[in-house]
Amino acid sequence: MMAPEASNTLVSYDAIPYESLPIPATHPDALAAAAHLAGLTPPPVEGCRVLELGAASGGNLIPMAFYRPGNEYVGIDLSRQQVEAGCAIIEALSLANVRLLHRDVANGVADLGRFDYVIAHGLYSWVPPAVRDGLLPVIAEALRPGGIAYVSYNTLPGWRARAMVRDMLAAHVGETSHPRARLALAQEFLARMAPAYTALDAPETGPIARELDYLLKAPPGYLYHEYLDEYNEPLLVSDFLAAARAAGLTYVGDAEAAADLGQGLPGKARAAVEEFPLPRRIQYYDFLTLRPFRRSLLTPGTGEALAFEPHRLSTLALFADVTSEEEIDLAADTPQTFHTSTRSAFQARHPLTKAALMTLSARFPAAVAYDDLLKAARALVEQHGGHPRAAESERCLTELTALVSWRFLGIAPAPQAWTLTPSPRPRLHALARLQISRGEAPAGIRHSALALDEAAQTLALACDGSRDLAQLARLMQARWPEFDADETRVACAQLLWTFARNGLFVPE
Repeated sequence: MMAPEASNTLVSYDAIPYESLPIPATHPDALAAAAHLAGLTPPPVEGCRVLELGAASGGNLIPMAFYRPGNEYVGIDLSRQQVEAGCAIIEALSLANVRLLHRDVANGVADLGRFDYVIAHGLYSWVPPAVRDGLLPVIAEALRPGGIAYVSYNTLPGWRARAMVRDMLAAHVGETSHPRARLALAQEFLARMAPAYTALDAPETGPIARELDYLLKAPPGYLYHEYLDEYNEPLLVSDFLAAARAAGLTYVGDAEAAADLGQGLPGKARAAVEEFPLPRRIQYYDFLTLRPFRRSLLTPGTGEALAFEPHRLSTLALFADVTSEEEIDLAADTPQTFHTSTRSAFQARHPLTKAALMTLSARFPAAVAYDDLLKAARALVEQHGGHPRAAESERCLTELTALVSWRFLGIAPAPQAWTLTPSPRPRLHALARLQISRGEAPAGIRHSALALDEAAQTLALACDGSRDLAQLARLMQARWPEFDADETRVACAQLLWTFARNGLFVPE
């Protein structure tokens, strides 16, 4: 039976479904690799069982199941409407290794058996207190020995700034009860007040101005469930760790390891809290950085909190979809800017690091074993005039570790390779075709959503195995005649390459 206080929340999720997307940090590869960095031996990712609590319509689980058919995936959610929508997708794709179940997490999951990996994204801070208090014990019961759980939640004191926006929106919508009416009022407030806050141009209101501007463009589900729903309770990470210990779970680390390493802080700031034991230290890092959100990894047991060990990166494999618009200098420590596929920018300095990024970009989506990556990077540096720098492997490891800790680079427990070049007559696979047809961003083989504009969507849907590049270019030229034919052909070729390297085509 549903907890009584959950009824309003359920109505809101049925009325305004949360956008259900792939979350890269929840993928078993990412969870297993993070566990290795903490010195654990997690369950193998091949043949694993994965449970997602609060799975919505399966936007996170279904792509995992599609690309990894040897694993078993189970998701549960309280919203019947979202579960039914996800089940329809599963049926359309004929997936036999994933199930979505309409049920209340408060009733437990013991009947579903044990799992290697458990995911609870967007749940812990956003449910009634009684449900939240029972969530970690449910996870502890569901995990197999050595398994890994991912739990996200809003954190104090960093979320206080966003709480001010939540207070403003709550005051504006007042006693209006229907979720869609509340959403419309909130959007009205944002349209009126975001420009007003921008015009203030004051340091003290800058964070609010930026948040309001972001919310103007945010998906309706995010705006509603983060800022208008009945429950959103941020907490101190130290309180979360205490609750985890009480449930019989050990803290492994944050999915963004920078949170636990004090990355980005000046040395003097880190030194101020360096003497504290790990649980207290990461709490003080949150104080220093005003971190508003955490993604904690847990494992069964009551031992001391674990720690990310940088040297363990050399035992894993790395992957990255990165680019740079600069000419890469492999002979000197010239800082150069790279971008991820989502346009997040970062810098790399050491020639070996830059060569490693070039190698990973060329081989994406493959995960390259660290030793093989270092060997390839050394060869590039030696070839391009930086011979003395090619031996400085410790510098490279330090820089790569920092980039991994910020999630600019991905990690996997073992090397992985795919042959994903476009065929002469490329054919979009069933998952990508379904998602694009529904107006959604298709999920790539590396479990990230690929944002496509109208032209890219049109080209993708035209890839049905019956057309070659020339025919596809002519189709696009007919749709957009204002563009030059040669430019259209080049643009089509580049997009086909992008689709292929993200695994969107049926392999030959």
